[in-house]
Amino acid sequence: MSSPPESRSPLVDEVPLTNVPVETGSGTVTPGHQLSIQRIWRRSRLAFGLAPEQLELLASNATTLRFAAGETICRQGEPGRHLYIVARGRLKLSIDRGRGQYQLLDFLSTGDHFGEITLLTDGRYLATAVAATDVELLAIDHEHFQTLMLTVPLFAANVSRSLGFQLRYEASGRRRRWHPRIVALVNSTLRTQQLAGALCEVLSESGRKLCVLSDRDVRWPAMHDVRYEQFPPYPDRTARERWLEERLAHLLERNHQVLVDVTQRGLEDELPALLSACDQIWWLVEPRFADASRENLRRLFAVDPALAPRTHFVWIQEELDRFAPCAGDLEIGRPDFKVVWGEGPATPGSQHDQSLRRLAHHLQGFRVGIALGGGGARGLAHLGVLDELSRAGVVFDLVAGTSIGSLMGAAYAAGWSLDDALDRFSEDLTPPRWLGALPRGNQWFLWLMFRLRAWERLLRRYAGDTRIEQLRVPLATMTVDLVEGREVVRDQGDVVQAILESINLPIIARPILRDGMALVDGGVLNNLPADVLARQGADLVVGVDVGARLSRGFPGAKTASAARRLQRPRLWDTVLRVNEVQEYHVTAQRTQAVDVWITPDTSFCEFADFSRGRELFEVGAAAARAVVPEILQLVAELERSA
Repeated sequence: MSSPPESRSPLVDEVPLTNVPVETGSGTVTPGHQLSIQRIWRRSRLAFGLAPEQLELLASNATTLRFAAGETICRQGEPGRHLYIVARGRLKLSIDRGRGQYQLLDFLSTGDHFGEITLLTDGRYLATAVAATDVELLAIDHEHFQTLMLTVPLFAANVSRSLGFQLRYEASGRRRRWHPRIVALVNSTLRTQQLAGALCEVLSESGRKLCVLSDRDVRWPAMHDVRYEQFPPYPDRTARERWLEERLAHLLERNHQVLVDVTQRGLEDELPALLSACDQIWWLVEPRFADASRENLRRLFAVDPALAPRTHFVWIQEELDRFAPCAGDLEIGRPDFKVVWGEGPATPGSQHDQSLRRLAHHLQGFRVGIALGGGGARGLAHLGVLDELSRAGVVFDLVAGTSIGSLMGAAYAAGWSLDDALDRFSEDLTPPRWLGALPRGNQWFLWLMFRLRAWERLLRRYAGDTRIEQLRVPLATMTVDLVEGREVVRDQGDVVQAILESINLPIIARPILRDGMALVDGGVLNNLPADVLARQGADLVVGVDVGARLSRGFPGAKTASAARRLQRPRLWDTVLRVNEVQEYHVTAQRTQAVDVWITPDTSFCEFADFSRGRELFEVGAAAARAVVPEILQLVAELERSA
């Protein structure tokens, strides 16, 4: 997680909440507004069971603070001064782990609170709080907190009970997962307007209660647990904002998510005010209108720069649009999303269906990742694994690969037909007949591929100058820097360069010199990068190890009984075998992040023999088929716990 911004003063000074009008930075707090504050108190665990007069006492001891999105409310290590209750908006809590690394703890919304531990111990804040959206907080300082603890016993009991809930949650070992509650779908064309209904169909299958607020008068399809409302006409901007705030608070109490379906009208006036209430903004774009959409975003951010970190491109692509455009110089949130749009309904396992389910996973607050290990030609089995899992309805949100796993992962992330990818790779990586007829022709062909830079020419033919950010699924590749002796993860930049670095076999190929690094095959240190996926936030990691079983073919011994009649190994045999053995043991030592293993038996295939692609594909498919029920069950459990 990136470092939070520097602390700044809140937009307004502390203002006492009384029953008389109070001037603030954005208007007047009226007695009617005071009643809404009382409703906020009732949503807090700290006010459970309190009588009206006790709620009024809490309000009289609190002040209100407002922070813009991105502002720091309190910083880890600072002396604790307040108990905060979220009155409006959302904020995130994170812990500084040092060296610029921040661990996300939780997202808080209306009724949630933090800071009580600090006041109870006269200590310092244990986490940094940053406004994720524009936030209004009720704050009780140390003196008033101590007074309430002594004079309102039920308040003190609620504080203790709330701490007990937190301790029990931490002791359970469960991970905290955040999902956006209010998401704006900002449309640019008639085609993008179809996304809200299609997404609701996918989400409703998992039993989520949804509401869609739209600025369009359309006939929505009837779906279970999905409610559709149209924005009413407003007499003025103030009335519109007041209605929206109260309506969203009401809907969030009864739904898992609210989708705000709007067009790009009102960039300088209505739209910024509407989007400021949303946790995330999805800017729905067809690639052919990319330039116009970027310009509209620049105009929007000029009005309200705080919207940028919450904004994500959602590219609505045709099946033939292999690569999406890039966001360009716009500093917006990552990731962006790609939706493959077909003419008919999303059939299970299709690119249309998979891309919708990735959006659904994001809204449900979990991600599923797959790690693909190295292993030379045996990596063609990855294609069989991925094909079988796709047909079974398993959808991956993240892909990480090492060596040949990076190449197979790129094919999946690009939305390539996996059967077609098998045919292409098998043909391109099998030596011509004259070379294959020579002794160890496969090995010589592999050596020539590196020495003559044929890998780059081959990959450019399919990927051109595409960047990783343009792929349909986020991809991470693994390489190793010999200068610093450390692993390097590539999840941005040129796709071909990332693959070349990851497959760059030591000794056979020279190190790739780039940015002060000498880069070689990632399998030297991390042959199955499941830990990379865990660091990227994957809640479920599938690991595919195509080198789990070492072949008995070195040097010339095919069986254990023949091991005593070994032949003298040649240099290339030794180099490839050392690489194979190293990857085997490195993988065995780095498996903690894998939840489900898939281990095709590829020991029948030599490291450099790409001519057996169809056999490897079928072996991979069979290994995946055996674990499909387990993966589907684990995904269903994630959906239920979201």
